[in-house]
Amino acid sequence: MDRLARFQEVVRKAKDHPVYREKLRGVDPEKLTLEDLPSLPPTTREEWVAYLKENPLPPEGASLMHLTPSPLLGWMPEYLSQEDLHYQAEALAAYYRRLGIVGKKVLVAFSYHVFAGGWLFHQALWRAGNLVLPHGPGEAARIAELGQRYGFDVLVTNPSFALKVGQAGGRFPLLLAGGEPFTSVPGFREKVEALLGGVALDAYGTSELGIVAGERMEKDGLWEIPEMAVLEVLDPETLRPVADGEKGELVVTALSRTLMPMVRFRTGDLAIAERREGRMVLPRGVFGRTDQMVKVKGVKLYPTELAPILAGFGLDPKGFQVVVERKLEGTDKLILRLKAERVPPGLFEAIQKATGLRVDEAELVENLEGGFLVDRRF
Repeated sequence: MDRLARFQEVVRKAKDHPVYREKLRGVDPEKLTLEDLPSLPPTTREEWVAYLKENPLPPEGASLMHLTPSPLLGWMPEYLSQEDLHYQAEALAAYYRRLGIVGKKVLVAFSYHVFAGGWLFHQALWRAGNLVLPHGPGEAARIAELGQRYGFDVLVTNPSFALKVGQAGGRFPLLLAGGEPFTSVPGFREKVEALLGGVALDAYGTSELGIVAGERMEKDGLWEIPEMAVLEVLDPETLRPVADGEKGELVVTALSRTLMPMVRFRTGDLAIAERREGRMVLPRGVFGRTDQMVKVKGVKLYPTELAPILAGFGLDPKGFQVVVERKLEGTDKLILRLKAERVPPGLFEAIQKATGLRVDEAELVENLEGGFLVDRRF
């Protein structure tokens, strides 16, 4: 099935789902093109949570169920049909074949219990023609030993655990990473690659969407996986597409989901848009949340985008607060509160390069109260 036909099929199934029935009333899937996607209304996680609260039982046709933690629901379920599972495995397998991961020995160290991570990678890598060991998380020393004993080529896990495997002596030519900020944290990839002795590639996905973007061997950003999804980066206020190089909210239409359709799903994740070769590319991956935004000196700042920058300098990625004040002359003053003993050299320069904003002052504190943002201008 080509991409357009699959997109039309997803919308056709969505029209029959209670979450989308009113939203898509009057939409004819047979006449839709991918260029028509921006005309369809977006959908939020909160809308899905409200539906699942009222309809807690698995839907008819569900063949696989996963759960993901949800502050609004406790656990948010994800259901896939037999057809969804078959499509997803083939779609991701196509991506791994393009990467050249065929005939390899792969060790998967993501969880296979409750969460979707291990199954997502496992099914696709096996379908692509690889030997796959479903190891699961933990036991870094054992993974290091198994890697050497059986000559595993690929390790699949989150980058933090990959560091532990490397510290335990594990060496893998290729790491397929995901599950946490990775390439958006300065120096993180280089540290992992040095310990594992190979190449480390990033991927982006969620339990609701599957894996929708991944790196190439060139390590030139997270590329939309065309068989898996259509990606957009929108201004979170106007919901209009942002220009290349601008920040916005990642919005995803999943092509692998028909039982729980995800049409223009607002992830709340912050990314920069870049279009290459007819595809969306996220050059810095996903590096923050769009839940909070403040205009400072006329520039949009999302406080959580500072977290991976701080992590890259060895600081607590949650140990900060952005304070905005008004100077006497009427201009904005940007203060960065840090739960730290010192300001690492080069931190302010890195923040300015990433955000376009200069930090006017730093405050070093022992404790932080409140959220990531304090706006004192009003």
